[in-house]
Amino acid sequence: MVTFKDTDFLHAGSRIKSLERKLLTQRQLIQMIEAPTLDEAWKMVNDAGIGVGVPLEQYERALSENLAQTYEFLKNLSKGYDFLDLLRYEYDALNLKLLIKAQAMNKEQVELVEMGSVPVSVLREEFRLQKYQQIPRLLAEAVAEATDALARTGDPQWVDVIVDKAMLAAMLQKAKEYEIPFLHKLVKTKIDIANLRSVVRIQRIGKELDFVKRVLAPGGNLDVDDLAEAFTKGMDGIIALIQGSDYGPILDPALEALRSGKGLTQFERLCDDCITNVLDSVRLIPFGVELLIVYAAAKEAEIKAVRIVMASRLAGVAPELIKERLRETYA
Repeated sequence: MVTFKDTDFLHAGSRIKSLERKLLTQRQLIQMIEAPTLDEAWKMVNDAGIGVGVPLEQYERALSENLAQTYEFLKNLSKGYDFLDLLRYEYDALNLKLLIKAQAMNKEQVELVEMGSVPVSVLREEFRLQKYQQIPRLLAEAVAEATDALARTGDPQWVDVIVDKAMLAAMLQKAKEYEIPFLHKLVKTKIDIANLRSVVRIQRIGKELDFVKRVLAPGGNLDVDDLAEAFTKGMDGIIALIQGSDYGPILDPALEALRSGKGLTQFERLCDDCITNVLDSVRLIPFGVELLIVYAAAKEAEIKAVRIVMASRLAGVAPELIKERLRETYA
């Protein structure tokens, strides 16, 4: 297991502290929502250093490029260590899911995202040859399983279930290579939140316990057997488990909506806030490897928030509804 001293990333930490001050705040995001025109909202994003010179119509490309550039910048600060790769596995998983589904539909061209730990050109070639050297072993194994499941069932949902579960396992495996307690905490929280989202959604659509057991990812702080047992007791059982967990205080405002069968918007937003709460736990650290991880996750949250605002405004969603969807930011 690789260990670090706090001072190993002293210079990197000072660079990160400077960049953190440029992250969009909750107040700025609300100003974007309330801006008279979409052009003015986009200018606020540009003023934060995102998408400068890119027209509004290409905002999605600008957001993706900014996040990809952030990861490359952080990679250069990481002194050759690959602990940040685990945050990029989500995009590797997304690309693999797209490739699996495209192959099943005999679709030759599919657009992939360049934010994963493996370059898109490499990923395409490894997928074509079915010989994986750069993507995590657990994700490579999931490709074969998901491809077979799709061929047998014709249900693309199984591709998502299998690959996403493998992605979380790969994140946990990578975290265990490093003696970074904060990183372990962050990954375990991501697993817990993914599992809580799953049991709530699956309870809503009325699927069986066997399906839940296939979906739940082990390795978090919440035991998968406890989650499965709570599922068998209906939404009240799930709510009771949430209330008895460390996530109870943050998710509490959404529990009545879960109990009464209302929409999941607030629950989904507060689930993301649970991740932000983990980031806040090291806010006062002056330097250290944690700051690189926090900035990467904070940048992810910032880009996601901007995407929600821009997409919602383009779709004509009312400002108050957009605010309900808005996640807490680290800034």
